[in-house]
Amino acid sequence: MIVSVEELKAHLRIQQDAEDALLERLLHQAQAAANDFCRTDFDADTPEPVRLAVLLMASHFYEYRDASDRSAMMNAFHALLYPYRKIEDMF
Repeated sequence: MIVSVEELKAHLRIQQDAEDALLERLLHQAQAAANDFCRTDFDADTPEPVRLAVLLMASHFYEYRDASDRSAMMNAFHALLYPYRKIEDMF
């Protein structure tokens, strides 16, 4: 993963380990969404805006587990990722 559970916990100000499994699943989902949107698999040399997009999405879904208006978060997610899309792999 391009963002660690520890990084997400620091961002969310979580100090206990009780929800590590949930946080890991949220990070996997967020990274899969970023990979899908950009049509690439990100690795250790991932640009910081991509890492921020993954952190943003995972944080959003942790904080708003019940219901949320995703539109603002998705706009930010897409804006951060847009420059890294592989257009040639989309069609």
